[in-house]
Amino acid sequence: MPNIHEILGKRIQILRKKGGLTQLQLAEMANLSLKHLGEIERGRGNPTLESLHNLSMALDVSLMKLFDLEIDVLTTEATEELAIGIIQSASPSDKSKILKILVALSE
Repeated sequence: MPNIHEILGKRIQILRKKGGLTQLQLAEMANLSLKHLGEIERGRGNPTLESLHNLSMALDVSLMKLFDLEIDVLTTEATEELAIGIIQSASPSDKSKILKILVALSE
């Protein structure tokens, strides 16, 4: 299961792409290094509250919207990427369970 950092990072990436911004453009607008933004988007960075505020301002969304982490608001592409990430990081026994669930859902 993805952790909160991964989900938030994906959310930021989705908002960035929706706004037509590159990572470099967003990093500059939010006063972050390109490396740090990349880490945040991959769920490996631990952004400060100030960084999150700067990102929300650069993305022209409220902090509340930035933290709207409900999976059902993700695009199809983002949902597929998140699902693939969950499957890839699952243990072999969990992968078997996931496959059984997917088979049952597709019937």
